Amino acid sequence: MKTPSALRLRSRPVPGWRGAVVALLVVALLVVAAIVAPAFFGSPAAMATPQPATREALAKLRDAWVQDLRTKQLEPILKFYAVDAAFLQPDGKRITGSAAIHALFQTIMATFNSDLTLHSQNLEASGDLAYDSGDFQETLTNIATGAKIISEGSYVIIYKRQANDGWQIVQHVWTGTPPPGT
Repeated sequence: MKTPSALRLRSRPVPGWRGAVVALLVVALLVVAAIVAPAFFGSPAAMATPQPATREALAKLRDAWVQDLRTKQLEPILKFYAVDAAFLQPDGKRITGSAAIHALFQTIMATFNSDLTLHSQNLEASGDLAYDSGDFQETLTNIATGAKIISEGSYVIIYKRQANDGWQIVQHVWTGTPPPGT
């Protein structure tokens, strides 16, 4: 029995101009996507290196954090941290959450005067995350005894961009040997 020609599957390519038009449209779409994509997603080079405004904002945050520690501004220093932030101390102890970080800084500020200097080595950002990594030197003066403790090591601060476009610390790490008496 013969199959009517309308029911037979085509086994030959689409004739002539239709195939060429489809191919041209696909190529045009790919070219437009390649041109427009960096505007929406950012180029890899732009995402790897923070924009000058981001670098400046993060450097100002770091400097303000140090100043608040030196001048014992407890409430302002806590605003740098996200509610669920973690602070990792040189002894490996992880302090997590606003209440625990509040208690940590309250104890530090009640016990010591701090002369801290941070030297940033790397400041990188990608999307909504950024980090600042470097070295620190700190002289802690015990308020009760006047004894000085000199400490040095490295730090890493990881920031996350918030809904208001500001940055908050989500992870804060100190490395090095904790000075005696701290």
